[in-house]
Amino acid sequence: MKRVSVIIVNTNEGKVLFDCLDAVERAGRPHETIVVDNTSTDGSPERVRSEYPWVALYPSGGNLGYAGANMLGTQHATGDIVVFLNPDAFVQPGWMEPLVARFESDERIAVVGPKVYRGRPGVTKQFDSAGGDLEFPLCEGPPRGYLQPDRGQYEIADEVAYASGAAFAIRADALREVGGLDTSFWCYAEETDLCWRLRLRGYACYYEPKSLVYHIGSFTFGGASPRKLYFQTRNRIRMSLQNLEFGNALWFALNEVVHGIAVIVGTTIYRKYAELGKAYARAWWDAIKLTPTTLRVRTERQRTRVVRDREILRLFKRVSLLQAILRYRTLASSGSEYLFADQESQELLRRSMG
Repeated sequence: MKRVSVIIVNTNEGKVLFDCLDAVERAGRPHETIVVDNTSTDGSPERVRSEYPWVALYPSGGNLGYAGANMLGTQHATGDIVVFLNPDAFVQPGWMEPLVARFESDERIAVVGPKVYRGRPGVTKQFDSAGGDLEFPLCEGPPRGYLQPDRGQYEIADEVAYASGAAFAIRADALREVGGLDTSFWCYAEETDLCWRLRLRGYACYYEPKSLVYHIGSFTFGGASPRKLYFQTRNRIRMSLQNLEFGNALWFALNEVVHGIAVIVGTTIYRKYAELGKAYARAWWDAIKLTPTTLRVRTERQRTRVVRDREILRLFKRVSLLQAILRYRTLASSGSEYLFADQESQELLRRSMG
C-alpha cells in the first residue's frame, strides 16, 4: 500500500479546520496529516497542537498563500502520494483507497481527483466538481458538473484536463519532477497549471467517482470577490501564455484582449460590478508587468515539453469568444455569483443553503 500524506493549509479557518480534521480521522487516518499554518491569529494552531496530536503542525512564518504553504508542506511530507486538501473540504469514509488504486492501475497517471459535492456532508448531492474542464481559447476552467444534482452522470472514472484544488492526490515523484505548484500564483489556478504542466510531460490526470469529498467552497474570499477575480484572471493569463504553443498562445492573447475589454466596459453599465471591473483591469496590468517572468518560464516549459498542443487540447472544450462574453452578461443580469452553473442548479443550491 502506498503511503499517503495529506496537507491542509490553515489561514484563520477556525472551526471549519477542525471539522476537516475530524472528517479525516473518522475516514481513517492516512500515513501522515500535515497542517501548514499561515500565521493564524484565531487560536487554531494552539488547538491543533493540544487536541490533534496525530497532526504535524508547521508554521509558515508568513502568509505564503495556498501554493506556497502547500509546497512548504511537501518539504515535510514523506508519502508516495500527496493529497492537497482544503480546510473547508470533508473527506468521506472510503475516500482514500480508490485514489490509491487508480494510481496503481497506470504509472502514467500523476493526478487523481475525487468526486466533490458542494456544501457540508449530507446537505446536498450537487457537484462542486467531477474533475475539471478547460476551455479554448480563453482557458477558463469550469468544474465538470458544477452545481448540477448528481443523477449518475459522472460515475465513470476518466481522464480530465485538471483536478479541483479543493481535494486532489498527486504522485510525489511527479510533483517534484515538474517543480511543484507555482508559488508565484499565490492562490487560484495553480492546481490547473500543475495538471497542465504534468500533461506537457506525458502524464495523465484522472477523475475517480468512488472517492467522495464535500467542499463548502469560496470560504476564504467569498463567491463574488474582486480579490478572487483578480487572482483568477491574472493567473489564467500567465498560465495560458506559459503553457500554450506559440500560435495558440497568440490566439489566446487576441481573444483575451477583446474579452477583457468587454468585461471591463460592461462593468460601467452594471455599476454594482464596478469593483470587479477594476479587479479585472488590475489583473491585466499586473500580468503585463510580469511579462519578463512569464516569458522566462514559458521558454523553459516549451523546451522540456514532450507532448504537443494537438494532444493537450483534445480535453479542452471549444467555447467561442461570443459565448464567453454572453456568459458574463447573463451573470450580471441575473445577479448570480455562480458563473458556470445553469439556473436550475443555482436555485437548488440557494434552497439547500437556506
